[in-house]
Amino acid sequence: AWLDGGLPTAPRSVDLVVHSTGALVARYWMTRHFTPDTNPIRRLLMLAPANFGSHLAHKGTSFLGRVVKGFKSKRLFHTGANILAGLELASPFSWELAMLDRFDAQRRWYGPGRVLATVLVGTAGYSGISAAANADGSDGTVLVSTAQLNPAMLELDFVTDPQKPRPLLSTSNGETAFCRLPKDNHSTAAAKDGGPRNPLARELIKAALSVTDAGFTDHCTNLALQNAQFRRDEVGKESTQGYQNTVVWVSDQYEADVRDYFLEAFAKLPNANREDRRLTGLIQTDVLTSVHTNHDNPAVRSLKFNCDRLQDLLVLANRSLYIAITASPEIADTRTAGYSTVSYNDIGSIQITPSELGRIFEPDRTLLVRLKLRREQTKGLVQFNKST
Repeated sequence: AWLDGGLPTAPRSVDLVVHSTGALVARYWMTRHFTPDTNPIRRLLMLAPANFGSHLAHKGTSFLGRVVKGFKSKRLFHTGANILAGLELASPFSWELAMLDRFDAQRRWYGPGRVLATVLVGTAGYSGISAAANADGSDGTVLVSTAQLNPAMLELDFVTDPQKPRPLLSTSNGETAFCRLPKDNHSTAAAKDGGPRNPLARELIKAALSVTDAGFTDHCTNLALQNAQFRRDEVGKESTQGYQNTVVWVSDQYEADVRDYFLEAFAKLPNANREDRRLTGLIQTDVLTSVHTNHDNPAVRSLKFNCDRLQDLLVLANRSLYIAITASPEIADTRTAGYSTVSYNDIGSIQITPSELGRIFEPDRTLLVRLKLRREQTKGLVQFNKST
């Protein structure tokens, strides 16, 4: 389609504006057909992009056609089965795409001299019948945290020493600009339905389409400052508070997916190795607000954390967050092969101290968590006998 339209293919010769699923299409296209040196895109403006999926994709075409698109059947995003699978939260497709354009240490796709990318996404949901699509931390169709394109990666290694897991946090390669747009939803942020409604939106769009290499770092800083101000303005309502899309992919030391597991977030009593039930209850209701298991691969799951409530309940109170994982089959049950449980009282539980919480849980962001467990087996499971 690009060539049929007679569009330029010279490096950095085109400015591109995309909406919703168009961001995934553009990123897939440029990483599949070009290198960072030959990519024809210079400026890339993403309006309400579904970079890490949508909370609606798994609901299917009936819900989307009746509720999200409304009576006039406006195409907020295409609803073909294959596209919906890639749009689902915790999609292996969006994870692998991020590995290509955000975490390849040898190939930088974004920033000065590369693609000058800007993400703008609304924080207001729909009204009327379409309000059924709304979720806290969303524009009605995509989560603010799944639109942003500066993800981080956290690797948790329970293989080398299961009792002392080694965390490794890394940032993505290159930089993109990001800002939320209060008052806009998934449609109005793209200048539809009388939008944009945010008074600064047009100014931010103009800046994204005129920024230069020399001014891009300042552009990112300016949008980050504006986003911080918008966040302060919207912190009072759960629907517009800052959430993190935390995508967890669990496998064993042989790179085999662990498809049956249970993650828990909890707190312990001060100076004790026992659960603080009161605070744990608040974490389960106010901080870890939703969990979505990918339909195609249950080893990948999306956990939505309310970072503002986490700040209030844990960081300001100087309390740690603990993460426990139970995987099946448990070797204690099979007595042949399986996983050792990492539960409340196990030494190997993951402790995230107050000083670390702000680095690991950041509002309006996606964090990819690669968690590896050791699959164990009893000594007598496999035996070799000498031939006679």
